[in-house]
Amino acid sequence: MNYKGIVFFDYDGTLADETEGIYYPTHATKEAISRLRQNGYLSVLATGRSLCYIPDVGVDFGGYVVSNGSYAEADGMEIYQNFIPTDDVKELVDAFENMGLFYSMENQRKCYAKDVNEPIFKAMIDNFNISADVFQNLNEGELPDISKLLVVYSSLDEHRHLSEMFKDKFTFAMHRKYLSADVQPTWINKSVGARRLAEYFDINPENIYAFGDGTNDYELLDFAGHGVAMEYHADVLDKVCEYVTDTVKNEGIYKALVHYGLI
Repeated sequence: MNYKGIVFFDYDGTLADETEGIYYPTHATKEAISRLRQNGYLSVLATGRSLCYIPDVGVDFGGYVVSNGSYAEADGMEIYQNFIPTDDVKELVDAFENMGLFYSMENQRKCYAKDVNEPIFKAMIDNFNISADVFQNLNEGELPDISKLLVVYSSLDEHRHLSEMFKDKFTFAMHRKYLSADVQPTWINKSVGARRLAEYFDINPENIYAFGDGTNDYELLDFAGHGVAMEYHADVLDKVCEYVTDTVKNEGIYKALVHYGLI
């Protein structure tokens, strides 16, 4: 299918805002994204979440860039997928175990937790309104194909220690409002999957729009011809966004799409 352009949307903090009790896109946001498709644009959910725990939010996205860029699909077709080398996953897991940290691992079909009954794990997924049903315990000695890991800290010192230990291999992207982080190869970010979709559909950056709020949206907004930051956003996004819209609660998505004349 031919598209006029692509519009990428982060989820947590952009389409939804758990700090305001808004766990799903508002009616105005859903209507706006629906009109995008009618107007010839591909709407893409670009999130740190994997496919297996993206909630049914009532939005008919045409594509997905998930696990922070490790996987991309559009119109029901897989366009790109990356797995972390098994030896590197094992190295991370050994470090987490030695430090006594909780961790989980994900691919697009399944998510694995060190212990699904661990209170710190339950608190973390409750914070993001993620169902525990998508996770299963990791069997001893089992190491499936993995796109992303997640680690939960008890202190920022642990985050600093791991970031320094693996600085040449992995990034530890801290989550909003919670002492946890996504763990992926240094070269993986949302723009990796986004570029694959742009190349597949032959869409130039000037016809690409990206919405985000966090540090893991930096490369995506930098890649897009039009980077849009939500009102509450990480300071680093000021370097790459050309427009700052309103909050989730105040219909920032709808307002920005109108601002750009896309709806």
